[in-house]
Amino acid sequence: MTAPVVEDRRPRLGRLVGFALLLSAVSWGLGAFAAYPWAASEPDAAVIRVAFKHVAAFEHEGPVRSKEEIEKLPRHMRPTSPERSRTGRRVDTVLRVELDGRPLLAKRYSPGGLRGDGPTFAYEELAVRPGRYVLGVTLADEAGARVGDAPPQRWQLIQEVEIAREQALLVELSEQAGFIVR
Repeated sequence: MTAPVVEDRRPRLGRLVGFALLLSAVSWGLGAFAAYPWAASEPDAAVIRVAFKHVAAFEHEGPVRSKEEIEKLPRHMRPTSPERSRTGRRVDTVLRVELDGRPLLAKRYSPGGLRGDGPTFAYEELAVRPGRYVLGVTLADEAGARVGDAPPQRWQLIQEVEIAREQALLVELSEQAGFIVR
């Protein structure tokens, strides 16, 4: 009977030295980069942050799923109300931000989801100089979107704000309360 052969699992001296050198090089590199911090904006700048989640209208009035179609869906995918049983692509959402009447941002956002049927999410940061301004923010469904005879959804904020140095002003959209400035 022969003794079982068990391989030696201890690393060789060359591997230990190589690992120590690699660890030292990475540590030295991190220390060197920490000495030169990266600044995203100027030290005295202020920032306006705009964030929203918006469920836009459908491009065109789609068919409502029948009760039989809804029953075929897995329980966790069934809509909770008849209005949510509609399907189709949602329209784009347009965001416009102005400061004292000058446009800072005018951008179109597409809805989420593989078929474009989900909500639209956005987060924007706009660097500005500190001071007192009239802030104008408009969020609207793209022109031409109609649900029945109702016009496209639209929210607008016009408010005087004072932005201090190194301050971040947050503008959020709540579809129930409109824009909230914090």
